[in-house]
Amino acid sequence: MLTLQGCRARQQRLLRVMEENRWDLFLTANYRTVYYFSGLLGPAEVPTVFALSQDGRSFVMTAAAGEAAAGEVIALETYSTARVVDDLAGDAAALLRDALGRFSGVSVCATEKGRLPLELATALDGLGLENAHRAVLRLRKKKEEDEIEEIRRALRLNHVAYAAAKATIAPGLTEIDVYNEMYAALCREAGTAVSFPGDFATGERGVRGGGPPTPRQIQAGDLYILDLFPETAIYAGDTCRTFAAGSPTDLQYKAWERVHAALKMAEAKVRPGLSARALYLEIKAFLDEPAWGEQSFWHHLGHGIGHHGHEAPRLIPGSDDVFEVGDLFTLEPGLYSMAMQGGVRLEDNYVVRENGVENLFTFPLEL
Repeated sequence: MLTLQGCRARQQRLLRVMEENRWDLFLTANYRTVYYFSGLLGPAEVPTVFALSQDGRSFVMTAAAGEAAAGEVIALETYSTARVVDDLAGDAAALLRDALGRFSGVSVCATEKGRLPLELATALDGLGLENAHRAVLRLRKKKEEDEIEEIRRALRLNHVAYAAAKATIAPGLTEIDVYNEMYAALCREAGTAVSFPGDFATGERGVRGGGPPTPRQIQAGDLYILDLFPETAIYAGDTCRTFAAGSPTDLQYKAWERVHAALKMAEAKVRPGLSARALYLEIKAFLDEPAWGEQSFWHHLGHGIGHHGHEAPRLIPGSDDVFEVGDLFTLEPGLYSMAMQGGVRLEDNYVVRENGVENLFTFPLEL
């Protein structure tokens, strides 16, 4: 879980943004952002609020239990034997009005407007509202060490899943068979059920697609692309490995060598100040060079990860992002063709440091 120290560091960065924009109050009802600043993670479907005033006072309204990086924790009751609880939004709005009544001199409130429910918005009547969406995205781009540790923890599940897959994959089994072995291993490692999305495509299904596992049988010679991002909280790693169902062909191994070289080339080039677009164009040119590759690298080279699966920096030709210290991102070059019986994609996760990158994932890259 996120630490109180990390949450307070993020609040200090937010206060500087508030001062620059002359916001008296920041308020969010986005449960992910509430967790980001307070350290309390409640259910996505239950109303929750974090607020911070320019003078440093704060509160969090939540149904979650635990210590929070906030001056006041306001409990939202979701179950009671003394009364019927059937209007959580109304209860939350009443609590919010009461809490805001203790903040005098507030005229401008910044909020993530797209994540503010109408019932809660009524508690802000009379205030000048500004949209803090872009400011929050900018803050989230730089990761504090507790966020990086959350990703490391999630990546331990990726490691377990790949080990289970590699031990299981064989011609005649289905994608679902392999998925079930991976998922069982994940649950044993986590000690509970976890969310396990990803791409689980074998053979020709992996040339231009992915998605959940299907009853498709693995054929001898298939390449099996496993792009995994299991979640234990809201932070997830995002890695990819490709395994061969049998001994790789010369073409498959040549593709693996090219993709592996592209990954290591990109990894070595990332520095603070590097253009994400420039890196994409250079690596794409390298992948497109051999004719046998059929210029089949069709997707992004990578992306930031954190609250969501795709965040800044985005490694695409349409991006203006620049790498900065604290960015946490993926690199995922690939080549695909019917002749390969699928494709090869390799993906690791990195943090940008002052002099380059730190790779957070260590599972072997071999086919």
